[in-house]
Amino acid sequence: MDVLIRNVRLLGPAGVSRKINIVVEENTIVNVARDTPPPGSKKGLVIEGDRKIALPGLVNAHIHTEETLWMNMIPDTAAHVPWFREHTLPYYRALSEQDSYWSSLLSYTLMLSHGITCCADSANLWPEADADAAVKSGIRALIALWTADLGDDFVHKTSTCLRRLEEHLKKFSKKGRVSAISSVIGTNACSEELYKGALDLARAYGVRVTSHEASGSEDVLGCIERTGRTPVSFLNSIGFLSSRTVLSHVTDVSQEEVRFIKKRGSYVVLCPLTEMKKGKGLHHCGSYAEIVRLGVPLCVATDNANSSNTLDVVKSASVFSLLVKDGLRDPSAFGAKEALASITEDAARVLGVQCGSLRRGRLADIALFDLDSPLLSLGDVYQGFIYGDTPTATDVLVDGEPVVLNGRFTQLKPEPIFKEARARAERIAEKLGVAQ
Repeated sequence: MDVLIRNVRLLGPAGVSRKINIVVEENTIVNVARDTPPPGSKKGLVIEGDRKIALPGLVNAHIHTEETLWMNMIPDTAAHVPWFREHTLPYYRALSEQDSYWSSLLSYTLMLSHGITCCADSANLWPEADADAAVKSGIRALIALWTADLGDDFVHKTSTCLRRLEEHLKKFSKKGRVSAISSVIGTNACSEELYKGALDLARAYGVRVTSHEASGSEDVLGCIERTGRTPVSFLNSIGFLSSRTVLSHVTDVSQEEVRFIKKRGSYVVLCPLTEMKKGKGLHHCGSYAEIVRLGVPLCVATDNANSSNTLDVVKSASVFSLLVKDGLRDPSAFGAKEALASITEDAARVLGVQCGSLRRGRLADIALFDLDSPLLSLGDVYQGFIYGDTPTATDVLVDGEPVVLNGRFTQLKPEPIFKEARARAERIAEKLGVAQ
């Protein structure tokens, strides 16, 4: 679709710009200028941007959409290991493919309302259901397969894992808004052979490979017991760290391991709300401050909604900024501008997607917000957006297609989605004997 966003203000490095016009042709931004659109520009849809501010569509680079039905169902007193073994695994065992679809559709509805236009689902039992939900919603989604060859739950032989992973990559490669990434669960669920095979497939298909690593002290101790090394050190020793590698969490890592990540050109996705809620000891580990200090390519994400209780990636970026400032005892270490970049351009770079920026030639993933909101109308808009209560997006474009216009979804009806999601969550809770 060809779109003109007229007389909108842009949030740039110097703050809020004067009124500009953004011209979109098909799925690409072709012009961003203060003057009138250039002659010959196509204008199929005109969005009036007066008293609105334009941002790149936000990016949530680590999420598990299948778990959103289980949001608020796990006690907030559960530590990392019992959270997974006693609460999350039983939920997954009870999950059907249709449950997965509705959980994913609920996730995408919530994210689009926050102006999130792109996300990476980092381990999925039912990737086809997730993809169907993504197509229905209009969001840009990178979908990973649950891939593990060690342990007891959702495990396959190594050869089967790699066959399934390649089939997944073939099916969703170069499919526009919905695409695939290569994946392994983590060091305590995956063999060296599986890690190497997943990286080889990522290279063959030109995608990222993602893994959950050093999420807490229990993960680190388990890896030491199995391999004799800490997780990132082990991955470095087997050659898994590369410019295609995306490590999520990296909560409990040493300075040496942070240097390994930096040296190999790998990326990290950090999920501070999840780590803090489970009491993983971010200040004790100190990895966030070291990652920022050394300039490791990073972005910030929400993780799963049954862990962080939110899919609002701005909230995650805000908390991360505050943690780094405090950890380094330097308020200039990671400000509001860096926080916004961590969920826009930096996050897009981590995922290898050409979005996250309102520049000519980039994918037309755009979110508009009401500049008259009390949160954005006074003082520094960066601070208002990052540290205040996140405003709701008024208009959202993904790949040049409007999915929210004037506060209303164009492809979804939220209330029936919420109703169906509640009913399915209640059935699973009843089946598992979980009080609501």
